[in-house]
This record gives sequence, C-alpha cells and structure tokens, in this order.
Amino acid sequence: MAEDKKKLGLKGILEKEYKYEGLLLVLLGIIVLVLGVLIRIGISTDGASGLVINENFYFIGEYPSAFSWILIVLGALAIIFAIWPYYKPSVKEMKRITWPSKKYVIKNTLTVVVYVAIIAALFVGFDALLNKVVELFQWLAGLFR
Repeated sequence: MAEDKKKLGLKGILEKEYKYEGLLLVLLGIIVLVLGVLIRIGISTDGASGLVINENFYFIGEYPSAFSWILIVLGALAIIFAIWPYYKPSVKEMKRITWPSKKYVIKNTLTVVVYVAIIAALFVGFDALLNKVVELFQWLAGLFR
C-alpha cells in the first residue's frame, strides 16, 4: 500500500505496465506519427501526395511545418512510453553484464577458428570422396555401354 502511494507520480504511471492502455497508446502514437509525416510530406514538396492543411485552420494553417513536427515528436514519444515498460527489465539486466577477460576471449576465438577449420577440412574431404565415387560410377557406366 505504501509503495503504491510512492508511485503515484508521472514516473510511476509511465513505468507501470497496463495491458490494454499500452496497446492503445501504441496505436494512437502510430496514427499521430503517420499524420505528422503526411502533413510534412504535403508541405515540403509541391505536387506530392500528402495531407494538405487548409490555410484557414487556426494555428495549423498558419504554422503547418511546426505542427507536423510536434505531431511527429508526440507520436514517437507515445510509442516510446508505451513500449518502455517492456524494455525496462532488460536495461536493469544490461547493467549487470561483465565483459570476459582478454585471455578468455582469445582462447574461445582460437577454439572456434580451429573447429571451423576442422569442419571445413571434413567438407572438402567428403566432397573429394564423393567426386571419386561419382567418377567411379561414370567409369563403370562407360564399361557397360
């Protein structure tokens, strides 16, 4: 109960995982992002197929470039806020990662290189063996013609 009171702030609300609200926020974020991009395309190029804003709209009509960037930023932020609770545990785990020592990396790298060389030699050997078998069958087939 005391922990719930501590997380009543904006950070607590954004960090909590909600089942359907996150999906709705992603959907709305994508819609707003696409709307901002469509307005941006309609402004930046003449004759391009984009969403053109009527100049009589208050604020949007006078400053469509600023409004499109505001929509793009809001859409991106909505998507980030919606998926952040799913990635937050990963960030905590990434902080626990320790890098292996140089000796350990060199040892494992050499092991992999030797293993790949052995497997490559086996493939070359099997290929040469199969070529000899095919040549033998062709020679035998030539005898019976």
